[in-house]
Amino acid sequence: MSGYGTEVSFRLGPGTLDEARDIARRLAAAAHGCRRHVLFVDAGAGEYGCLAEWDSHEDAVGFTRRPATAEEITVLGARLGKEPRIRVYSMEETA
Repeated sequence: MSGYGTEVSFRLGPGTLDEARDIARRLAAAAHGCRRHVLFVDAGAGEYGCLAEWDSHEDAVGFTRRPATAEEITVLGARLGKEPRIRVYSMEETA
C-alpha cells in the first residue's frame, strides 16, 4: 500500500510533552479523513513531529490549507517564534 504524508515538526524544548500532545490532538482533529495521525516524540530534546497519512497527494497538500490546520500552524509559529517545518511525503510500505 502507498499513500502520502503531511508532517508538521517542531521543537518546544525539554519538559513539553503534554503541550506537544495537546498540539497533536488539535492537528489530528483537523485531519479528519486521513488514514491515521501519529505524534513522534523525542521528549528529552523536546522535539516532535505530527504525521497525517492520506490516500491522495491533493489531500496531503490541502491539509495545511484547512482553516483549523492553518490556525494551529499560526499559533504554533507564534509559540516557536518561527513557522514549524512542514513537509509532504510520498509514502511506500516495505515488507
